[in-house]
Amino acid sequence: MTLTSLIIIGRFLLGLMFIIAGVRNFLRLEERLGFKTNYGFVLPRPAIVIGFAVQLVAGISVAFGLWPFWGALALIAFLIPATAFYHNFFMFQGKEREPHIYFVTVNLALLGAFLIVMAIS
Repeated sequence: MTLTSLIIIGRFLLGLMFIIAGVRNFLRLEERLGFKTNYGFVLPRPAIVIGFAVQLVAGISVAFGLWPFWGALALIAFLIPATAFYHNFFMFQGKEREPHIYFVTVNLALLGAFLIVMAIS
């Protein structure tokens, strides 16, 4: 398999994760609007809708190679506050902390993957 083929397949799979997440979040929008952050407040509806739109549109951008640099940058801009608002593992102790540590490390890996997408775009 060529390097170009591997890049296209990898980029597609990476973007697909966010396409699926965006679609699922819009299908469950009313439920998602009530999710409290780790700080105990609910984000404003426009912020949540914009976040889900970024997941979907930027996921399409990365998956299909339509301005993938900008799609990857948008997803980085989405992941940083999403991680801070919903997975701040410093706010938890013991077993409650474990899933948040996992999600932070996954999101860091995704950030790294998006930096690679930006570098090769």
